[in-house]
Amino acid sequence: MRKLLEKYYNINYYCTYKLLFFIFERILNPFYWLNFLKWNNGYIKRGILIAKKQEAAEMYKGINGSICIWATNTPCIISLWMLCFACLASIKIFKVKLLSILEIIFGNIFLCILCFTIIVLFLYYVNRIFLFKNDKYRKYFAEFDKKRKYLFYYSIYVVSLIIQFATFYILLKSV
Repeated sequence: MRKLLEKYYNINYYCTYKLLFFIFERILNPFYWLNFLKWNNGYIKRGILIAKKQEAAEMYKGINGSICIWATNTPCIISLWMLCFACLASIKIFKVKLLSILEIIFGNIFLCILCFTIIVLFLYYVNRIFLFKNDKYRKYFAEFDKKRKYLFYYSIYVVSLIIQFATFYILLKSV
């Protein structure tokens, strides 16, 4: 089960990283678009060459720091989704109102800080265990690029997003 959950986290991280990479390094990158035109200016050619080298290094090694940080939001949202799913299950099982629990937590500053600390530690350890320990995500990136089952990976990603939004909606509707 742990291996499957690890693969799920890495598929979502991979898809988010690739989507952000193509948006910020391809669609919004002016050097990428200038590359298609024929320029006689040496400065623009040098800028395009440097941008191409940097893109090749980032694309195949997964080392673009800002995009890696932005892509980390997806595993955090998945972890929060699991916490919300547990909350939703406990609300349905114990027939407790979510609003009363939130009033108790936010009414006491100590409980609020304690819950925030627990959530942050949970997010840190889940990401550490499934993604960043011994750079597991790099191994999975290489495996996903080698297998090239992009339709499968992105379908898991989209279905996961739909289920997460539905769960968040149901939880907010129960408030």
